[in-house]
Amino acid sequence: MDKQKQGNVLGAADPASMSRRQVSMTLGALSLVGLTGRAAAQDKPFRIGMLSPLSGPAAPFGVEYAEGARAYVKAWNERGGFKGKPVEFDLVDDESNSVGAVNAFKRHATNPNTNLIWIGTTSSATMAIKPLASEYKVPIICGGVNDDIGIPADPYMFKVAAGTQDFQKALVFWAKEKGFKRIAMMHATDGFGQAEQTTIKRLTGEAGISVVAIETFQNTDTNFATQLTKLRVAKPDLVYLAGNGAPMILIFKQYRQFAMSFPIAMTQAAISRAFFDGIGGAAQAKGVYMATNLGNLGASVGGDAARLFGEMEKALGKKGTLFDTFGWDHGILTEWALANSDGSHQGIRDALDRATDVPAINGPFTFTPTNHIGQDYRGLTMAQFDGSAFVPAK
Repeated sequence: MDKQKQGNVLGAADPASMSRRQVSMTLGALSLVGLTGRAAAQDKPFRIGMLSPLSGPAAPFGVEYAEGARAYVKAWNERGGFKGKPVEFDLVDDESNSVGAVNAFKRHATNPNTNLIWIGTTSSATMAIKPLASEYKVPIICGGVNDDIGIPADPYMFKVAAGTQDFQKALVFWAKEKGFKRIAMMHATDGFGQAEQTTIKRLTGEAGISVVAIETFQNTDTNFATQLTKLRVAKPDLVYLAGNGAPMILIFKQYRQFAMSFPIAMTQAAISRAFFDGIGGAAQAKGVYMATNLGNLGASVGGDAARLFGEMEKALGKKGTLFDTFGWDHGILTEWALANSDGSHQGIRDALDRATDVPAINGPFTFTPTNHIGQDYRGLTMAQFDGSAFVPAK
């Protein structure tokens, strides 16, 4: 082909046949294209992809979780966004199952514009995603109570909310402060129950509290008279019921039928609308204790938690819920990581790995390279049900 007619990939003429002025003009145009491209990249929104169960059995908490996260992004943008750039929020429904969660995660992770992924779904669905986290190398902030989400630590997955052992730690620390010396326990024979027993025995031993009885049950059991009789004989200062679902309803009703007067502490997972309905109304649970996230008590807990909870409710324009606070805490942690990094995938990841006591509603965030649980027992408190709502335990 004739050189004078041949063009290069940019459509420019052969430099050998161009005048000095033409070359200068062409290079200037190319420089302008490069500057324009860089400016466009700098103006690109900071994109957060989120997945949460908006339909299916987990939707009651997933909708609130996403609501809190969306409210934070809205408030963040009203403050100017990330270095003047808008923060974009792309929410996908995982339909309350692990397959849907994995598919939603891959959709976000394979999008080249995704800067960060938020996961506000069940622990089991989050655990299904964990093996994929380092494959895509997009930083992830997720929820879930399961300790296995954060330990062993995946380099790209960081958890909000305290782990299961922290709830037991909050319970035992409070029992020691109350002067309780004798604790009895009932738990299911499943893996969760066995883990609870192991942790309670270790923590009470360290606190100088005696475990005077441990009774177990199958999740399919309906009669607990034998176990409750043994608890009565043991004469504990406190009975801890570790479980959730239908067994907790039946155990609680039979406990009341036995006219047992020992105080009861239950897991947060056990207390739900179904529990109140099953025992004959919320008033029947008056006096029950539980370890709970600070966000469940809102402004009444004081300090950073109360201040941040107030900011969240202002953004929501209504009364906040516990799951709203988890979504809001995702935003707090993300904004902190961006303020302490260059905003790249690696930079955000590295910043999260060195977060230390970052204030949030449900307690401060601290991560290490080997522990990505994030929040701990400091974000929990003991609460007592007053017949209509949980209030800080006295």
